[in-house]
Amino acid sequence: MPEHRLPSRLGGQDSKDGDTPPDVRFIRVPSIAERKLGREYVAPMRLDPRVLDQMQQTIRGLETKYAEALKSQVAMLQILVEPACKGDSEARGRLYSLAHDMRGLAGTFGHPMVSRFADSLCGYLENCEAEDLKDGTVILFHVDAIRDAIENPRTDAAVTLETLEALERLIEANRRDRRRLG
Repeated sequence: MPEHRLPSRLGGQDSKDGDTPPDVRFIRVPSIAERKLGREYVAPMRLDPRVLDQMQQTIRGLETKYAEALKSQVAMLQILVEPACKGDSEARGRLYSLAHDMRGLAGTFGHPMVSRFADSLCGYLENCEAEDLKDGTVILFHVDAIRDAIENPRTDAAVTLETLEALERLIEANRRDRRRLG
């Protein structure tokens, strides 16, 4: 840790008792981020709390608009499932793009489970083979879970987490079947 010594301004001839106090030492303690990321790490600037409040108000104002957009995106997902599973690469690309947007934005606007379901769907689409899509079950269940999370936002968290785990088990079972069949 770097250490800097500065002579005391309080000591010397101006002090009442005539004793010179010891030098003052400043020790710079590295931040946790600096320890993990290295000395080249530059901490982001700190924002004025008023700016942070304004940002939060803006996000809250956009939540309602985003909820409407999210409903239309889910409707589009439902339309795209069948053609995507029948080999339409454009439909598959649009389906992935919508899920990717949901994965990134839904949590910001108050829909964290939609984001998690969309993340699971994106992961599946990124790692599946064209043959896996023909059945469509995994995609359809993900889209249904996303739709349900939007329509029933107050569903018990344990239920939604169990749904997410069930989707992950379904994906894993699908992978095992693919490996077993060659």
